[in-house]
Amino acid sequence: MGKKLILVVDYGTSNVRVNAINTEDGKIACSSSRKYKIVPKMPGYAEISAYELWRFSVECMAEVLKNITEQDEICAIGYSFFGDNLIPVDEKGNALNDCILCTDIRGKEEAEFINRNIPEKRQIEIIGAKYGAMTFGAKLLWVKKNMPEIANKIAYFDSQQQFVFRKLGLKPVNDYTMAARKQLLNIGTMQWSEEFLDTLGVSEKMLGTDIVASGDIVGYIRQYGEIEFPKSIPVIAGGHDCDVAMIGMGVIDETQDLLGDITGTFDHVGYMANGAVNLKRENPDCPLTSYSGSFKDTSICLGAFPTAGAIVEWFMREIQEGTKETDYEKYWKAVRFDGKGSVMVHPTIAGDRGVIEGIGYRTSKEDIFKAVIEAVTFENRRLIDDCREVKTGGVNRLRIGGGAANSDEWMQLRADISGMRIERMRNIQISSVGAAVLGAAAVGIYPDVKTAVEKMVHVEKIFKPTPGIREKYEEKYREYLRRMGYC
Repeated sequence: MGKKLILVVDYGTSNVRVNAINTEDGKIACSSSRKYKIVPKMPGYAEISAYELWRFSVECMAEVLKNITEQDEICAIGYSFFGDNLIPVDEKGNALNDCILCTDIRGKEEAEFINRNIPEKRQIEIIGAKYGAMTFGAKLLWVKKNMPEIANKIAYFDSQQQFVFRKLGLKPVNDYTMAARKQLLNIGTMQWSEEFLDTLGVSEKMLGTDIVASGDIVGYIRQYGEIEFPKSIPVIAGGHDCDVAMIGMGVIDETQDLLGDITGTFDHVGYMANGAVNLKRENPDCPLTSYSGSFKDTSICLGAFPTAGAIVEWFMREIQEGTKETDYEKYWKAVRFDGKGSVMVHPTIAGDRGVIEGIGYRTSKEDIFKAVIEAVTFENRRLIDDCREVKTGGVNRLRIGGGAANSDEWMQLRADISGMRIERMRNIQISSVGAAVLGAAAVGIYPDVKTAVEKMVHVEKIFKPTPGIREKYEEKYREYLRRMGYC
């Protein structure tokens, strides 16, 4: 008997991956990925080819289909998308520019313009956050002001979710989460904010009037690009990668005593809450953000450290001068995380703010690597503590997926620094698992998302704090907070 599969197209900030997820246990039956090139046309710019986004997904889909047997059944196609990205398109859905990424900061002046026109308190009331250079609306306004060669041709300001659905011949819908990541959506009413639209000079139609739940079926397709399927396949809306990743870790109810941790270039820690939550309205100094969740009447509450994976990659590229798997293994084997050592790192390398201190004549590369990993984990602890302050139901466990979860040493360090039970997911590609869970529930393989989570989401290994080392790291964490100016 064959497997029931959900094909998930998972768009990350550096590559696209297609995973065939077995609905029986959440494991990956087969997979294919393509890494796309980020184009920094000017300082502060970050773009990737919109057509590479699409073409690479088609190539990966073709490779995955070669490994699916006739006995297997493709039940649906699901999606995970990275957020805060923009693709201007014409009336026919053709991209007029590359995809402007979430990390692009060209819209500083435009964000300042928006902030002058809509007071911060009002912004928080509407979208739950204050505008910055990386936000969708700032990018949109920059394109309108600085790209006259395409400005008159722009019919829509798409996210990659909408752009891909146009390529499939489907309605260019926003799901709740990707609509919220445009930061133009009133998170209380789930309607586009007239104040923001007036300030930006755009219409609702240009953003997309259809807003659906992440688990909704948005249409059926018989082919993907030039690839033909033997039957019509339902397509699930999917959602923002962090939000579907929470589902892929089983973090679906605020009353649970756990948080979800999505590791990668960004380190995100948070949870799903019931109702329309606006954390910054209740407490303007709250470091977390909140916005619409994957399901109706839910919210995502999330904290992020944006250069978590980036500083590790920087160390390996610039100091180690090698980024192969064997290069990483060399350091993980050489370093002992025991709470000792004088080297301390400020890991926020964005804006040239990174610092390495406490080095001496005998300081080695291994000492610096150890300090980098400790610093990223200290920042992770800060995110956990931020969540503790606002989450109901308590926090005793942390579930982890993403690239950092591959290292047993790092998982143990996280337990020792946080003082919590750390649960590593069996399938660490948690965004894909979450999208597959939504698909399995949407097509009736399971009666609801909760049941699908029970069947498809599993913890592989548990890490608990080590007595003695835990106490040393608590002292070092307090010293880190003092040195970095957090207290």
